[in-house]
Amino acid sequence: MKLDQARLHSALTVALARPEVAADAVQCEASVDMVAMAGAGQSWRLSLWPGLCVGLPAGPAIELRATEPVWFEALSALPSPGRQSLGALRRQAPGFVVEGPELAIVQALPFIERLLDSLRHAFNDLPAPAAADHSGLAFIQGRYLQLNGTDWVYAEQAGLATNPPLLALHTAGADARQWHGLMAQAELRQDWNIHAFDLPAHGRSPLPAQTPNWQWRLTASAYRDWVIGYMDAAGLAKVALLGCSMGSAIGLALLARYPDRFVGALLLEAPYCSPGRRSKYLNHPQVHGARLAAAWVGALLSPSSPKAGRDQATWIYSQGAPGIYDGDLAFYSDDFDAHEHTAAIDNQRTPLYLLTGDYDYSATPADSQRIADEVVGASFSTLPGFGHFPMIENPQGLLPFLKAPLQALRQRCA
Repeated sequence: MKLDQARLHSALTVALARPEVAADAVQCEASVDMVAMAGAGQSWRLSLWPGLCVGLPAGPAIELRATEPVWFEALSALPSPGRQSLGALRRQAPGFVVEGPELAIVQALPFIERLLDSLRHAFNDLPAPAAADHSGLAFIQGRYLQLNGTDWVYAEQAGLATNPPLLALHTAGADARQWHGLMAQAELRQDWNIHAFDLPAHGRSPLPAQTPNWQWRLTASAYRDWVIGYMDAAGLAKVALLGCSMGSAIGLALLARYPDRFVGALLLEAPYCSPGRRSKYLNHPQVHGARLAAAWVGALLSPSSPKAGRDQATWIYSQGAPGIYDGDLAFYSDDFDAHEHTAAIDNQRTPLYLLTGDYDYSATPADSQRIADEVVGASFSTLPGFGHFPMIENPQGLLPFLKAPLQALRQRCA
């Protein structure tokens, strides 16, 4: 498996000329080289970016080193799970190495992730992506609700109010816009009254009472109280629960603690426990936190998902306030352990359905399978071709996988 170096040089020229790559390039002072080890002690090098210090004292140097077969897989038209991004390669590709000063690597990360994705597209001459379609927003209505007499949240609904309620919980550092693609689906709106809200301090919701700016730290108890508080404020005695990532983590805690309030749950990308997802650089004076947050999650997306969906996923993350994503990850990555909740979940009382994308290395299919193994009767399936944010990456493609679990939950709402 050898790469055509001449073709790669040409693709690099095309990739660097793309506006989105150029926008990140001007943030990257370091030079970036790709090194391919071809065997028998042979290697070749391609300068991906010279850095911004041309004519000045040399800036930091970053080297991306892997065997030629690994690079061949990473630059294929559809990389396999573990080869789709720099984040995946660093965690899942044996022998892949990133060398350079730690701070410089983090500062360059948004640019490198964007460049590798664009290089893959140019190298394979992939077709131009379809434009984003936001027409589904016409079916979504929003309002503000006060929870527990203190905190305000922005909430949205889609579907008839007479339908059974389906409550969707967003991921760490994001907001309810992640669910717009599913809320726009006529098939779901016909069967459900879909609710989604921005947690306090997220999206369009203000900071909770007595919480100073830039001091966010999510706790399980506050999270539980806000979900139950939203249900009370919206007049929802009992709901079917739909969560993703951090929303799935708290979903397990809610099923265990408040089984009378839920008919069951369909949880996407549910973590067992996910140590190491935090980074001190997400809120660092020498790092562009918004760009890093977008790149941090963009690495978890499936390369087969439509570009419009992937762009919307990272766009939301680029808009979070300083410290919000990191403060959420303190709950998700440091505190949460599914084992603390699984024994208390009665699948006969609150059926549990788990779906996890095969490109997800934050909450892997194996992690979600562990949860299913501990909750007797729970159902787990892998989502082929999806990453950590399936509902925003490719909502239309996700819908067929949701049909059977949601139908089963709806039958319990009668």
